[in-house]
Amino acid sequence: MRFVRTGLPSGGARRLEGIAETWTDGGHPMTPQLAYIIVSYNTRELLEACLASIEAHTRGVTFEVVVVDNASADGSPAMVREKFPHVTLVESGGNIGFGRANNLGVDRSQAPFILLFNSDALLMEDTGAALVRFLEAHPQAGIVGPGVVLMDDTPQPKTFGLLPTPRVMLNHYLLLSRAFPRSRFFAGLYMEHLATPESPVGWVSGVCMAVRREAYEQSGGFDPRIFMYVEDVDLCRRCTALGWETWRVNRHAIKHLCGGSTKTNEQLMRVHVMQQRNFLQLFDSAMGPFGRAFARTGLVAGLLLRIVVRGVTWPLGDAPRRLSFRADLRCLADFIGLNPPPPENRHAHRA
Repeated sequence: MRFVRTGLPSGGARRLEGIAETWTDGGHPMTPQLAYIIVSYNTRELLEACLASIEAHTRGVTFEVVVVDNASADGSPAMVREKFPHVTLVESGGNIGFGRANNLGVDRSQAPFILLFNSDALLMEDTGAALVRFLEAHPQAGIVGPGVVLMDDTPQPKTFGLLPTPRVMLNHYLLLSRAFPRSRFFAGLYMEHLATPESPVGWVSGVCMAVRREAYEQSGGFDPRIFMYVEDVDLCRRCTALGWETWRVNRHAIKHLCGGSTKTNEQLMRVHVMQQRNFLQLFDSAMGPFGRAFARTGLVAGLLLRIVVRGVTWPLGDAPRRLSFRADLRCLADFIGLNPPPPENRHAHRA
């Protein structure tokens, strides 16, 4: 069976109405099987490469592509209209954040399976079709994430892990998960190893996350209160609470630039503060009073431990370690209320 993409209405109508890409089988309209949802903010060249990789590698599944632009000033919308006329372009009208923008994109799509994909990521094979096949073969799986590698082909750390519980967060904040990386008892938020190529996990990264539409809609999608960071953990947590499983597949890897909209040291430190605030919000949603107090105690103890260790080793530290030291100080100050509200965030997708 051969699927052929059809023409779409003029760019203005397509943008305003969000008409999804259509496919035909002998001239009859069909609903695509997979919707790629991409959020972009001032990543024109990266976005162009991302879209080109989707067109080049997606072969085994019918698909639509929705790009949500968060008021880019670099000509990203014009590039999409000119070079990728079959893509549904949604202009959000402002920098509304990663989660809200993805929700907009999902609303404008039709496919029963959704692939949330960073604009600074590239397909290297037909990952979309492989993840759709996985979800079709595992009816209880609501979310699945593939392998993620950096531009030098090394695995990107911190792309899957366990859902936050008081013990998991204590292990994470006190670095017990690093001290005992193979211990299940001391397992922390992030996992780096799987016992099998395919395994259920607590969460997978929003850099590349395939979601069953039914699960996405039942959970309500991303929490619009979270501008960016930790929103993927929160979505997986809420889908799990509804009975859906989250899986990691250590195959079909995608390539990730890692932080296409995150550049300066000040922005990187702001990311740490945003992540901490979002985790605190997640604790309030997911834990009881004892769990929240336990997790917060672990957070403060971990910050103090890292500040002392990194402060003592400051003369021997390299630039990234010194930046981490400053970020820990910033996070501690924010926790006890010494930080002013951060200026408007200038990111559009997560690192």
